Amino acid sequence: MWWFLFGLLLGAGILPLAFWMHARKVRTTWYEWIMGIISLILIVLLVQHFVGSIAEEESRAAWMAVLFLGIPAVVLGVLAVRLPYQRQIRNRA
Repeated sequence: MWWFLFGLLLGAGILPLAFWMHARKVRTTWYEWIMGIISLILIVLLVQHFVGSIAEEESRAAWMAVLFLGIPAVVLGVLAVRLPYQRQIRNRA
């Protein structure tokens, strides 16, 4: 039940983001959307694994997941945000 509500909140957060990007005329490419979606999936997987591992009292496995899932999620997320931002700045100048 909690994961269903989490998914609803996630979807409710993505929709205003898409409307905001459309209103600001932010142009994105297909691979930036893919990087953002993969980053989001990795973050959700990380949260699920971390909560499950802590509940099972496997703290080392939980922190290893932060290392192996969290770092790629952050890198992809930063790239997915930074690339359109750089393109928008370059087009203004």
